[in-house]
Amino acid sequence: MSPIGGESRVIAQITIGKLFVAIVLIFATWLLLKWIARFFKRLETHNPRLRFLANQMQPPIRIFLWFSALLLVVDILAPSRDAFLAVLGSAALAIGLGLQDLIKNLVGGLVIVADVPFQTGDRVRIGHAYGEVVHIGLRSTKLLTPDGKIAAIPNSEILTQQTFNANRSVPEAMVTTDVNVPRGLDPNFVLRIGREVAISCPYTHLGRPVSVDLEDQDPRHNVVKLSIEAYVYDHRYESAMRTDILRRSYHEFTFDNASSSSDHHMSLSHIPIERCINNAIG
Repeated sequence: MSPIGGESRVIAQITIGKLFVAIVLIFATWLLLKWIARFFKRLETHNPRLRFLANQMQPPIRIFLWFSALLLVVDILAPSRDAFLAVLGSAALAIGLGLQDLIKNLVGGLVIVADVPFQTGDRVRIGHAYGEVVHIGLRSTKLLTPDGKIAAIPNSEILTQQTFNANRSVPEAMVTTDVNVPRGLDPNFVLRIGREVAISCPYTHLGRPVSVDLEDQDPRHNVVKLSIEAYVYDHRYESAMRTDILRRSYHEFTFDNASSSSDHHMSLSHIPIERCINNAIG
């Protein structure tokens, strides 16, 4: 039997009733997925600790329901085995002509769900895109960038690019903040202030280590780089934490700027950490 003849037989067997049932089935699957998404959203609102578990469960549930619905639709519209094989042959021909990229993306989506390099809610960098994973679909993965834009990345490209996961299914994530510090200050004083600024930040997860380092990139410059590494308690506040650390650092290092360098050192090197905490409250 030729594929064209088999396809004609299948089309002849499709009735309005079968087509209506198939459309209702697809629509019901879409409504069910919407309800599941709202259910997990309410669950996350009432118990924030379940946010990552809920996000991890949604992609495989979504893929399973869509594949199940598509198999049922094929079973409804192609009642005989011969007719099904004929349609499958025609579909394979169409795929070979122009749907290679779509198939690659579908396979990529299945690999992502099976391998789990990241999940919904993680903050990742894929190629040049960086942001929070908000959707893992069969065709693409969507990231919410720090500036509020949605970046849709085809799943086939994710399989060939390096992927960096900042938090790996936990809320806290490492945040690195680089501060330009005037050259000539006592390095011990600079490191101490950097640590106090990180600890006093209201977004810092105090159960994780805090690291401060100095780097002299170019002796000809009048500044040196102070790197402050600390964990934010929820990666959604990464930008707010970096801004707060920068604000506190520049405030501390420009405090009493009219004083001499040695007086500046004496006025700041004995600032207790309670002052930084009071600044956070104020």
